[in-house]
Amino acid sequence: MNYLTLGQKLRLKRKELNLTLKDVAGDYISTATLSLVERDMQVPSEDLLRYLADKLQTPYPYFRETPEETLNRRAKTLLAEAEVLLYRKRFGMAARFAEEILEDAKELKLMHLIGQSSLLLSQIALEKGEYHKANQYLFEAQNATILSGNDGWLPNIYYQFGLVSFRQSFYAQALDYFKQAEQTELVELKTVEDDLTRKILSMISQTYHKLSQFDQALHYAEKTRDLVSRLNNLEAYAESLIMLGASYREKEQYDQAFDLFQEAQRLIHQVDAQQELSEISYNLASLFVKTGNFEEAHRHYAQAIDQKLQHQDPSVVSTSLEHVETLILSGDIEPALERLESATLLLDQFGVEEERARALALRYQLLHLSGKSQEGRAALEESLTLTRKLPFPKRVADTLVRLGRICANSGDPTTATLLFAEALAVYENCGIILDRFI
Repeated sequence: MNYLTLGQKLRLKRKELNLTLKDVAGDYISTATLSLVERDMQVPSEDLLRYLADKLQTPYPYFRETPEETLNRRAKTLLAEAEVLLYRKRFGMAARFAEEILEDAKELKLMHLIGQSSLLLSQIALEKGEYHKANQYLFEAQNATILSGNDGWLPNIYYQFGLVSFRQSFYAQALDYFKQAEQTELVELKTVEDDLTRKILSMISQTYHKLSQFDQALHYAEKTRDLVSRLNNLEAYAESLIMLGASYREKEQYDQAFDLFQEAQRLIHQVDAQQELSEISYNLASLFVKTGNFEEAHRHYAQAIDQKLQHQDPSVVSTSLEHVETLILSGDIEPALERLESATLLLDQFGVEEERARALALRYQLLHLSGKSQEGRAALEESLTLTRKLPFPKRVADTLVRLGRICANSGDPTTATLLFAEALAVYENCGIILDRFI
């Protein structure tokens, strides 16, 4: 318990001033009465409380404050500080502050603070990759929010549920949560902050993109852009243009995509947002791959990798591996081997273990293309072992499909067919029916 009762406040103040019960009681009350008040066994009258406040040299409102009021005041400070610490990635201290408020809020049954602190703890768990814990906190936040009768937190709670699913590649489930967030009455009545609405619309677009539903992805990317264009936030507007450009790219409308990426790049240079700049370079690289301009693709991949390294972005690993795939596609085997070596070092540096199977599969492909089939086969077997140990069945199936494509591109159709069949069985066990496979 991190709040003080009235009796505890009185006793602590008396001790701070080195006063006895008799010193404080004086001729106004008996020491026995004061002792009962300090032990919370008797509620003092207003006149007595004013007398005690004067004797203890303390403002009267301090003693009138209830435990609930005290906790609300402390929560306002501590939870705000925890949000700042979360932004700075100081997860341990942020969690301690939020847990302290959650513990006291549960004792006092303050549902709004249970909801607020649980939501913050879910965000911390999400950033640490602790998805099960994040969901537990979100269920607690949802329940407390409903019980409190204040549904103001629900859009954010559904949004966070969606992020947890999205990070685990459960895109259909993520879409359900994001749509719930969008369809809450608060969002529809436009009483939710514009920034949260922007995030919800943006994630719906990105999720449709992951599900290869590019018309819907484009629709929500345009809604995001239209919303952000009304805000005085160049960085957010540039992000919406990047997302819109990616949707046009997948619909093979390359000129529109290129124009949007160029405009986003111009805006990002104005605000010097390095992370967004790296995303533009990455998206331009992907665009040039689709148009067959490998020289520009290689140049932009190199830029994206350098920029991601500057701000220590773990996605530099997947970007490096995509560059390896592009180098293989363009027939540049030696540069591909060099990039793979650097990607493997980055994988160790950032601890992105989910990409290790992919890196090993690319090693298999490169060794196969270099005439070292036996050595390459060992890398493929290790890749398959790691893939089958992945914690989420859908991710296992997705990775098997990717490995199957690598085998097919390496001239090994037999292994590719076996991997596609295994992936299909895993998808079916997950209840996923595919309308297209490769």
